[in-house]
Amino acid sequence: MKLAHSLVVGIVSCLCMSGGVCAQAPSSPQKQPQPAQAAPVVIEPASIDFGKVPPGSKHPAKFSIRNVSAMPLTIKSVVPSCKCTDVNVLAGSVIVAGAAVELLATLDVPGTPGEKEAKVFITFEGYPAPVMAMLKADASLAVRSTPAYIDALKKVTSGTLSVAAADGKPFRIVTAGGVAPVFVDFDTAKDEPRSSYTLRWTASTATCEEMPLWWVVETDRVDCPLVPLRVRHECTGSRADPTKATRYWFIPEPLGVAGRVAVGQSVVLPITIEHYNAAGRGAVVRPEWSQVLAVRSLSPQLVASLEGVRPGNKEDVAVLVRVAPAEGVSGIVYGLIEIETTTGRGSVAVSMQATASATQ
Repeated sequence: MKLAHSLVVGIVSCLCMSGGVCAQAPSSPQKQPQPAQAAPVVIEPASIDFGKVPPGSKHPAKFSIRNVSAMPLTIKSVVPSCKCTDVNVLAGSVIVAGAAVELLATLDVPGTPGEKEAKVFITFEGYPAPVMAMLKADASLAVRSTPAYIDALKKVTSGTLSVAAADGKPFRIVTAGGVAPVFVDFDTAKDEPRSSYTLRWTASTATCEEMPLWWVVETDRVDCPLVPLRVRHECTGSRADPTKATRYWFIPEPLGVAGRVAVGQSVVLPITIEHYNAAGRGAVVRPEWSQVLAVRSLSPQLVASLEGVRPGNKEDVAVLVRVAPAEGVSGIVYGLIEIETTTGRGSVAVSMQATASATQ
């Protein structure tokens, strides 16, 4: 009986070959997935780099999409990677063999410093993989910081950074982080103004609810009064806006820079709010998300009111906010304003330099 059981087990578990050597039964070969095929086209140029540009500027670009096959190709879709890029309508266009069509794209550079990259994905009928055109720009101020942020992650509480004029001209730093600047190897009482400085910074110890998203450097240059630096901290990431999922919108550019504003005067800042529903893959379940009800200041340094609304596409809207320094406030101004829509409230930082006159 034991011998019979062993024989059955051997037959089930292996194949007995001549010579008494057992081998496992070969498994059927698995087919490897084939990569999705892109259309036989050439994008010229493949990438456009605008270099250093002013924050808040727009930059148009032209690309050629050339059909290098012997058959006509039909464009199925043209989709930018972000709302910062507008493109012309090409869906449904047919490119005959050897011909080309022109792709027009405009890069809308953020109002805060930093590198910006956008992609445009073009798909064709019968070809699931997209081809891509790329746009790049470096939103750069006349006075630049290296690095362009405050790195207070992983319990780092202090550090240094370099602030320099791009044109090499001397300037003064008036405040840094809302207080008198702390320099390395520079004495404001004895030394002449320089074209570059090394500053010390100290991270805020505020709670997450009160943690500032920006650290602002104030200079005496007319063409660059404010240099905003994003604070990288555990409290300034997703925790900075915990209610965006329930109100179905967020503010993609979390700082409005008003520049110099004379005391007694005001300026209008466009603040974009964008639809958000990550859990529902972008589906609009609350169409009233963009109905703006009010704008109010959350800071005693600022006065803010709703000026109007400028519709965008179905997924964003520009809230026109009139802002001014509060009575008796001068110098660097940094505070939060709140935007209220039918579905909820969200806040955005605003920074300006309040002066006795607009040209001071």
